[in-house]
Amino acid sequence: MCVITVVSAILSNSTAVLADAMDFIGDAFSYAVSFYVLSKPQIVRSVFSIFKAATLISFGVPVLIYSMMRISDSSAPDYLVMNAAGMMGIISHIVCIYFLYQYRQGDSNQTSVWICTINDLIGNILTVIASIAVMYTDSVIPDIIAAVIIVGLALYGAFIILRQAIKEIREYKRDNKKIFDKKSTSS
Repeated sequence: MCVITVVSAILSNSTAVLADAMDFIGDAFSYAVSFYVLSKPQIVRSVFSIFKAATLISFGVPVLIYSMMRISDSSAPDYLVMNAAGMMGIISHIVCIYFLYQYRQGDSNQTSVWICTINDLIGNILTVIASIAVMYTDSVIPDIIAAVIIVGLALYGAFIILRQAIKEIREYKRDNKKIFDKKSTSS
């Protein structure tokens, strides 16, 4: 699905599909990391969650900048490709949500996977809505609005993941204070 979305972004000249494609790439990384750290200690999962949040931010900010640059572009994206990419994304994320629902709450690692999946579904719905608006207006503006919202969701998700991961790390340090006190006195 990730490759299809990247190709769709190129073919459609859609910023919303590009935002979705960048989010997909970040999510693929997030899922891979989540599986890798699943059996690791909580502190490792929390540190990797911070890294995953940073990845969301690093993909989101350039797309946000690109979205602002596209405002003066008069060429509307291909709404049919946008719509097809959005619909395929909706179907794939509904399937993912079905399998992930029972794991939606937990540590920052589990939360990050759930947030990414829900944000992707919302992004795909926004892409479909934007494609319909582009069809009727023949304007790039609905596409840009959808892209900015998608990036906003990714950045907000990164904030939630960061906040939970930092809280977990603080709790770990508090619960293991003796270990950290020994390290600081021996330095």
